[in-house]
Amino acid sequence: MKLEMRDLACGYEKGRPVIKNITFDLEAGDICALLGPNGVGKTTLFKTILGLLKPLAGQVCIDGDNISLWTPKKRSRYLAYVAQAHVPSFPYLVKDIAMMGRIGQTGAAGQPGRKDFEIVEQALEDVGIRHLRDRVYTEISGGERQLLMIAKALAQEPKILIMDEPTANLDYGNMILVMDCIRMLAEKGLCVVFTT
Repeated sequence: MKLEMRDLACGYEKGRPVIKNITFDLEAGDICALLGPNGVGKTTLFKTILGLLKPLAGQVCIDGDNISLWTPKKRSRYLAYVAQAHVPSFPYLVKDIAMMGRIGQTGAAGQPGRKDFEIVEQALEDVGIRHLRDRVYTEISGGERQLLMIAKALAQEPKILIMDEPTANLDYGNMILVMDCIRMLAEKGLCVVFTT
């Protein structure tokens, strides 16, 4: 698997590019950290990679295929996104939040099958929070919630994981947990791109 940016310009319709002339390649197992202050276009780049914004110029390709031509369902088989700091609203169980990552495979009204449950259990195990599976989401720590958001993304079985400031608002110990998790995922062959 290879993620490629080719002379990419990103921005919003009828506007000037927020960022331009972006060219780089990432392969399975690579970790790419995008560094920079707020407002320089890191999230805009992510939105373009994810297909939420159309490139103003250039292309985003996976294995040479321009993904702007892909359906959202096809993109979801390759790309997963972990948003910046998530605030819990409802007291779902940890395992139920992680199962939400399977919606792309089961459909919004679809019933998860045995394979879906196995994938979710493995995702929780991979990020080290399987022991929290029956806990209420609103009652776990901020670091545990961030690991759960990563597990939810992993439940999609993506090839590329995109994370927007995964360690924002975490204490030092939880930052280390999340960064260790990112390294472990790359060692398992996932391509990880994150901002900080």
